[in-house]
Amino acid sequence: MVKVYSVDEAAEVLRLSHWTIRAWIKSGKLRSSRVGVRRVIRETELKKLIVDDQPKTEGRHATA
Repeated sequence: MVKVYSVDEAAEVLRLSHWTIRAWIKSGKLRSSRVGVRRVIRETELKKLIVDDQPKTEGRHATA
């Protein structure tokens, strides 16, 4: 079974405001679905967002 989060639950998980979550949904940064009048976000979508926002490293190390 797929785990889904409400907008408020997703905001709590990501430590953001629900307004930010709604703005990201509207802009397309975060995908969501409607269930009746509620908007829900799949757990996989939250995980994609977390992975995509991680800083990118180029594999270069400082040399002495």
